[in-house]
Amino acid sequence: MKKNTKGKRRYITGFDGLRALAVISVMAFHLWPDKIAGGWLGVPLFFVLSGYLITDILIQEYDQTKQIRILAFWQRRIKRLYPALIVMLMATSTMIISYLPALLYNLRAILLTNVTYVYNLWATVNGDSYFDQWGGASPFTHLWSLSIEGQFYLIWPFIVLFLLKTNWRRTRVSLGIIGASLVSAGLLAFFYSPDNINRAYYGSDTRVFAILIGTSLAFVWPSNQLRPKVRETVKKRMNLIGWGTMGMLLIALVWLNGQWSITYYGGMYIVTVLMGVLVAITAHPASQFSQLLNNRYLNYLGTRSYSIYLYQLPVFVAFERLFKHHPNGLVSLIEIAVVLLLSELSYRFVEQGLRRYRQQNFMLTRASRVYAVLSLFLMMGTVTAIHTAASAKDKPMSALEKRLKQNKQKMLAANRAARQAQKKHGQTSGAHQSTQNNAIAQRFEITDQALSQLNDLNFTAVGDSLLLNAAPNLQQVLPKMVVNAEVGRQTQSVIDLLIGMGHDKTLADNVLIAVGTNGVVKPDMINAVMTAVGPNRQIYWVNAYADRPWVATNDANLADAAKRYRNLHIIDWHTAVSGHTDWLGPDAVHPNPDGSLAYTKLILQMILKYHPS
Repeated sequence: MKKNTKGKRRYITGFDGLRALAVISVMAFHLWPDKIAGGWLGVPLFFVLSGYLITDILIQEYDQTKQIRILAFWQRRIKRLYPALIVMLMATSTMIISYLPALLYNLRAILLTNVTYVYNLWATVNGDSYFDQWGGASPFTHLWSLSIEGQFYLIWPFIVLFLLKTNWRRTRVSLGIIGASLVSAGLLAFFYSPDNINRAYYGSDTRVFAILIGTSLAFVWPSNQLRPKVRETVKKRMNLIGWGTMGMLLIALVWLNGQWSITYYGGMYIVTVLMGVLVAITAHPASQFSQLLNNRYLNYLGTRSYSIYLYQLPVFVAFERLFKHHPNGLVSLIEIAVVLLLSELSYRFVEQGLRRYRQQNFMLTRASRVYAVLSLFLMMGTVTAIHTAASAKDKPMSALEKRLKQNKQKMLAANRAARQAQKKHGQTSGAHQSTQNNAIAQRFEITDQALSQLNDLNFTAVGDSLLLNAAPNLQQVLPKMVVNAEVGRQTQSVIDLLIGMGHDKTLADNVLIAVGTNGVVKPDMINAVMTAVGPNRQIYWVNAYADRPWVATNDANLADAAKRYRNLHIIDWHTAVSGHTDWLGPDAVHPNPDGSLAYTKLILQMILKYHPS
């Protein structure tokens, strides 16, 4: 490969196509998280592309001039990124103060941390989970990635200049950067917690490995030294690697759930390395992917990918808040059309428009007056929003959140007593006086004999917030039940917990599972649960009721599984609550106090029906 330090920077065909695939993946994830579980991987693809392109530009500048004009680099980045970001922040703030006042909380901190590119650091402590499918919580959640890129732009030119000044071999520099990326991936695993993934998911140190993979590639795969003509065997080999990599990435986009533990223990890193391979193949002008990803449709989306990324979540959150949940194709198409319209306006009149109107007589044109009116409107809306008292406060806890917090404390106290009771044979001695037993039996509409039987059952219960909501009721009747419940829990977390309990020999003879509201329950997941629990334990699984597209499929998968496993018993909450929506709270998902009582009664009835006497 002949070195060419004087050549002009090459426009890399195919990269706009990769940007298009990345932003399509992210949008698909937010719209259909049950079908495109790995769509969030579009963000690390953006990171790899950014790392490669920025480093490639800086290296070429140094090779040609023996310096890097860092101030000029920052100026270019600010002109490219800042105007569209500021306009989106103001437009979303104006939308919030006008139509969605419930989203005003923390607005001052959110705006300040975004304009200073430290929002991801704030989100590690204060932000909503990126995978919280119920909150639709904040229209700003996705901006965490822009903060990491902003920090990269600030620091990386100094590091590149230092590395190039040392005259180290660039292959050694590349290997060193790969080593640093492995450290970052290690930190991702270290800080991962299934109960709160924010520190791992949003952290600069835990996510920078994707950018570093791109930067390491730039040191050994400079775009201006890649020849458009290579030997046919080399070309075929590149294309074969490209197709293989693309196939594996498409599988990951559909399959790799962002809340699985395997994602943080190496899965995300491996997929990101594959992205680096695809970026390298696409960057080569002789590869098939350089042309395959270079077409008018992908290029259109790619050139507008920044604006599309900015506006997609504000639009999706606004639709969810204003029009509630309408999980159908028509509404999704309307949402996509609105995102594309706003991104086109942003691209033409903000990203490109400000460059086009640099001439001195711009202030005398009609366009300038339109810009002035719109700017004034957005500034007034933003100022009004941030001057509200709510914008400086944390979001207050809802009645449900307060109840769940109280239940968590009750659950932990009851668990300590349950573990002690499980060590004893027979009924819990003196735990319930006869008068108390009578009151409990009447409350839950069971006989004294049934209550006595339930009191003596060892139970492990694992689930999400619906289980946490019912835990105090359940543990009142089942004093030997140890409950492990967390808000937002997914099926894979349940599988991991059950496997761990099996290894620790802390899994009781009876297992209650309440999961499926927050995400998919696939047949292979059910099989994994059954394998972890084993054939000698009785499993009671509460199905879900929620206005989410995956719930019906989950319930059908559970019903099918119950036909295959004799020890799996489905507690049909969905059917029970369908005729009693008055049992549900304001979110139409979590039972209110009356509904929680009904939820508990249903579970107890099914346990008494299926448990062998």
